[in-house]
Amino acid sequence: MSAVYLIAFIAGLLLAVRIMFFGAERRRIRSIDGLPLRRSEPAISAFLVMFGVAGYLLTRPGRLPPAAGVGAAVVLGALWATLVTRVAIATARVQPEHDPDDPRFVLQGHVAVVTVDIPPDGAGTIILGDADGRRSLAARAIDGQAIGAGLEVCIERVEEGIAFVEPWAMVEARL
Repeated sequence: MSAVYLIAFIAGLLLAVRIMFFGAERRRIRSIDGLPLRRSEPAISAFLVMFGVAGYLLTRPGRLPPAAGVGAAVVLGALWATLVTRVAIATARVQPEHDPDDPRFVLQGHVAVVTVDIPPDGAGTIILGDADGRRSLAARAIDGQAIGAGLEVCIERVEEGIAFVEPWAMVEARL
């Protein structure tokens, strides 16, 4: 009987690793409750792990008889699966307080070219090409230094229509 418990434990761990790699989220929301979580995978994994551990430990020589050990392992596995599923559902329903995609940093890391000199502590103009075509933005240097026209710069953030940039050579040196 120990082999059954060990196989259940190992299968539960392998399923848990699969969940860690691929997640338990649904690809498309098809349920009535709209919950983006497949509840069966975390529940099955939790049940198999607890069933394997509890069954193996409870049926060691001198502990419970085999039938009582199986019954106790099933009950403990079911309780653990219920608890793990409730925690998974609770965490899937959590909504972030704020939008994690801050619009100031949408263009962060994009490379642009200075078209109008950026004076010290002043604003110039940059042009960048993206999927929507080429667009122009007002720009300031993040360190307050002058940047000449024609140089490549890296965008750090965009606030109120002004891109804060630094020369690409400085970014490249750090890489």
